Amino acid sequence: MILAVKNLNLSFEDRTGRRKILDDVSFSVEEGQIVGIVGLSGAGKTSLLRTLNLLQPVDSGEIFFDGKNIVNLKDDEIRKMRKKIGVVFQSFNLFRNRTVSQNIAFPLKIQGLTGREVKEKVEKISGELGLDHRIQAYPSQLSGGEQQRAAIARALVMDPKMILLDEPTSALDPKTTGRLLDLVVELNQKHRITFVVVTHDMDVIKRTCDKVAYLENGRLKFFGPAHEFFVKVEKNEVRDFGTPLELDRKAVEHKGKIIRVLFWGKKTHEAVMWKVARELDVSVNILYGKIEELKHGPFGAMIIGIEGEQQDLFIQRLRESVYSLEEVE
Repeated sequence: MILAVKNLNLSFEDRTGRRKILDDVSFSVEEGQIVGIVGLSGAGKTSLLRTLNLLQPVDSGEIFFDGKNIVNLKDDEIRKMRKKIGVVFQSFNLFRNRTVSQNIAFPLKIQGLTGREVKEKVEKISGELGLDHRIQAYPSQLSGGEQQRAAIARALVMDPKMILLDEPTSALDPKTTGRLLDLVVELNQKHRITFVVVTHDMDVIKRTCDKVAYLENGRLKFFGPAHEFFVKVEKNEVRDFGTPLELDRKAVEHKGKIIRVLFWGKKTHEAVMWKVARELDVSVNILYGKIEELKHGPFGAMIIGIEGEQQDLFIQRLRESVYSLEEVE
């Protein structure tokens, strides 16, 4: 386990008094995982991210990183800890008057590496992130995607065990976003770096995340595998986040029962439903449906109308073969 957050509390003072930002938050992250932090604006996502390397001090609670509680570390110990945790801010925080090469080299020079060592590491990292042809460019000459890569390169050059990303796709177009997400997954797999990502972009969760932390008004309402988060979305248990399939009763004329079925993994593409329908002579009508590719497999959601004398047996048999099934009122 690379990270464990226990009973974390954080509050800020404003005009109305003391306001709770994080309320008894607890979760843990295994080494090499990618974890997404999601929630509505003001839920406490970025505040939580900033506590993970003590950029934001906490009121109470414990944060264990690499086996050590970092909350009460002294200043020199905090500096050592931060060498192992890279941070990429939403605004990239690149030095505008320095080239890509100089930006990447900056943390290495602070550590006292020789000029040759710095040059070798900068060339290696810039090549790995596809920046070798832009190494002498200034941030103002880079595209949004290139700036994001330069910021990641600067974090990566210190050989961190964990990287914190704050809204990494917020300023990127869809094509550039896709490339960046592929890069994050590639770095994760190649270097076994743990990533914790704050995002409002569901594609980030779908394509990169092993687990999801959902915050609501400072409280952790869900923490678990990404596919279980999408189950919560489809069941409308995650308030105002994501878009579940909804049945418009006025627009649908159906005499039989209507069911909501969720599929996960290999069974998403299996013809289980049609096989059971044929065996029981039940008519099946797909009213709404979607299949999405998540990092660890496909996830499907359908609203289905069924008719026939053996509707109840069909529901019973199908429930045994799918991730989730419930009747729609």
